[in-house]
Amino acid sequence: MVINEQVTSYLTLLKIRQSAYRRNMYIEGGLFLFSLLATLAMGLLTEWNVRSFYIMAVFNVLLLVGFLQAWARLEILKGNIELIDNLKIR
Repeated sequence: MVINEQVTSYLTLLKIRQSAYRRNMYIEGGLFLFSLLATLAMGLLTEWNVRSFYIMAVFNVLLLVGFLQAWARLEILKGNIELIDNLKIR
């Protein structure tokens, strides 16, 4: 029964991590959308300056990569939760 308790406590820990990874994904996605809208607004409201658009494009790409990494971590953790849930002795 000790193993079952360890697996149950590990499952609880994974669910806590899942909520943290979900929060991180929402934050990264919000930052990416805000950056994308800021780039669009800058393009519409200011004069054309190629250097600043390149800098904003780099930030947009980096925030998109961060969002995709957070999403991938969340999906991996969901798979681990399903695995531990199926391995748990009932």
